[in-house]
Amino acid sequence: MSDLHAWMAGRRPAPPADLAEALAFGGESSADALMVEAGSRLAAARARLGRVRESAFRLLEADALITYACEAALEREDPEAALRQVLSATR
Repeated sequence: MSDLHAWMAGRRPAPPADLAEALAFGGESSADALMVEAGSRLAAARARLGRVRESAFRLLEADALITYACEAALEREDPEAALRQVLSATR
């Protein structure tokens, strides 16, 4: 799972094109890498509090990345441990 773009292209249903483009950050499709990027998007959303459309989009991107991190965790040899790691990263 080293190519995020190829991994995301294999998701069913496929993410909407705009979302897939927004989530394209390169790197690996590991749960850890996805959670790091989700944290970055969440921080960007929190940086502009209030009714700001850009912040809402960053929040939705963070949500999608966390969802993908859970999917990636399920593909690991020990999915239960990998999901626990994802959950611990959200605290």
